[in-house]
Amino acid sequence: MLSLLLLLAAILAQNLPAQNLSAVRPVISQFEDGPAIEGSQAFQPGELIFFSFQTENFKTSPAGKIELTGHVEVFDPKGVPLATKDEISLGATLSEEDKTWKPKLRSQIQIPTLVPAGKYTIKFDVTDLQSKQSSKGETTFTIRGRSVEHTAVLSVRNLAFYRTQEDENALLNAAYRPGDLLWVRFDITGYKYGEQNSVDVAYDVAVYRGNGQSLFSQEDAAVERSQAFYPQPWVQAEFNLTLQSTMSEGPYTLVITARDATGKQTATAQAEFRISR
Repeated sequence: MLSLLLLLAAILAQNLPAQNLSAVRPVISQFEDGPAIEGSQAFQPGELIFFSFQTENFKTSPAGKIELTGHVEVFDPKGVPLATKDEISLGATLSEEDKTWKPKLRSQIQIPTLVPAGKYTIKFDVTDLQSKQSSKGETTFTIRGRSVEHTAVLSVRNLAFYRTQEDENALLNAAYRPGDLLWVRFDITGYKYGEQNSVDVAYDVAVYRGNGQSLFSQEDAAVERSQAFYPQPWVQAEFNLTLQSTMSEGPYTLVITARDATGKQTATAQAEFRISR
């Protein structure tokens, strides 16, 4: 009777469907093998993210070997990849004591310094080179920070004055005294990309008195020439001007002229500040 039961068990085991390979338990953390970030946590542009996931139902050879390969890729809120797809290989030989071990595939994600705020998606997959099975999954994380609305043509946006370089909030009333240091920030967007997402943008600075008389001008006050895998969404500009101690009271106009060499575009923006004693 016992032999018959054992025979039936063996037959049933042979007819059981094989379990499918699974990519499970994705973890996003702030350091390698650290705790998973909580739902309310978010990252900042420029941060390094650590990501891992585990694999279940992989095949083990008679000699105890496993052979896995996986990929990790990150996409911004519009579906644009942040970097090239990361390929991960994992091979090991398991002992009898390792039967419950779950292989972990790890990846590091460097967030570019200029990316829009929003929800980002990590897509990951794993393939068992022995069973030829594959599995995939995805998870998300949030980036907080500032975003600059994209425009179809070259534009100067968010032109504003600041009291100091450290100030986060622009001056509501841009009033200075002669001899003060005037800080300016603005963004340039809507430029065209060259090969390998190259950017070639420059801007000129000019200051005019209230009567339209030119007080100061500088061509190519700054030039941004760069290229990267991830297309830089905007150019962030900042500079300061030392106001002459002899400047008279009254209104003055700052004019920014941006130029996009790749797209052969020009855009101008202006803002007014006052000198008072």
